[in-house]
Formats: sequence, structure tokens, C-alpha cells
Amino acid sequence: MKKLNPLLAAAIGALSIAPALAAPTVVNNVNNAMSAHAMTINMTEQNKSKQDGQVFLNDTSGGLKVKVQLKNVPAGASEPAHIHQGTCAKLNPAPWKPLSNVVDGLSVTTIPGLTIAELKKAKYAINVHQSAANLKHYVSCGDL
Repeated sequence: MKKLNPLLAAAIGALSIAPALAAPTVVNNVNNAMSAHAMTINMTEQNKSKQDGQVFLNDTSGGLKVKVQLKNVPAGASEPAHIHQGTCAKLNPAPWKPLSNVVDGLSVTTIPGLTIAELKKAKYAINVHQSAANLKHYVSCGDL
């Protein structure tokens, strides 16, 4: 009885599992289709605040749910957050949509009547301010 060449045996083995490897592609396509109703963006520090994190946006029956999670937020701080027109680099300073203040690194807001599809029609950014008394001092921003 002849022994199989190790390379040939590996190739045959790889071919036999190829259908199993195709399954993640199908799953990825399904996830991409659902991403029209969900978005995650990165928040980056501004003005050396060290406050970075993520924002999770999801379409819900009640409107757009916006969850801001930041690290390195000072204890006891209540930091105003808004959606602004423009980008972090070129931000319209007037808030477009208010969000709940970031407290202990977290803000959760639902905005009735707004969807991710609507946000994708123009340029917007989520911006977090140091305090209500110091709105001109930005601590974190993320482009949508």
C-alpha cells in the first residue's frame, strides 16, 4: 500500500472542509444587510482629554437609539453631548440634535423620527463637551 504525499493529503483535507468555510461568508453578508439599521463609530479624544470610546446607533420603533460610551470621564462629571452637522474637523458649533449628558462614561438617548438612513444623507458628528458651563471645550468627537 502506498503512502500519500503529505502535501497531497493536506490538499485533499482542505478541499473536504471548503464547504464548511463558506458558511461565514453567508453570515457576513447577512450582517452587512442588517447594518443599514445599526452603526458603530469610534470617539476620539479632543483637547488632550484622553476621553475616547464608541457610539452605538440603532434604528428602533421609537426612533434612533444613540448610546455613547467613553473612557476616562472625570468622576462626577456631567458632559453635554450632541449630534452636530459637519465633521469633527469642521463642525457646525450649533447642536443639531441634543443627546443625554455623558455621566460616568455613559449616555443613552432615543431621538424620535430619526433614522440611520437619514444620518447617511449628510455629514454629522457626535461631540461631547466638557461641561454646560464650558461648551466650547470639546473632550471627544466621532464622525458619523
